[in-house]
Amino acid sequence: MIQRLMKLSGVAAFVACILTPLGYLLATRHPSRFQGAFQDHWEIIVAGLVLTVLGLLEMGRGLVLCFSVLGAFEESNLARGGASVLVGAVISALGAAILYNLLLG
Repeated sequence: MIQRLMKLSGVAAFVACILTPLGYLLATRHPSRFQGAFQDHWEIIVAGLVLTVLGLLEMGRGLVLCFSVLGAFEESNLARGGASVLVGAVISALGAAILYNLLLG
């Protein structure tokens, strides 16, 4: 479980490290309110992106558990998959709320 969490966190951090500079470049091309947000609060934007991507990855893992035969038809696959989808949705919603409040709020 810890190994899976480390892999998902690494992928989420990688995606956030790619998207944040891209967003900064797009936001600073023309003066706007996004320019100030990216210049002053870039670390919060990275944290929001990491949470959003991490939640999406966890939801994807949950969907795979729900609709596959991983674990050799274990009875708890559906329950574990549903819990993963729910936890991933909460994590993604938290990250999206952070981004929404910072960028659009």
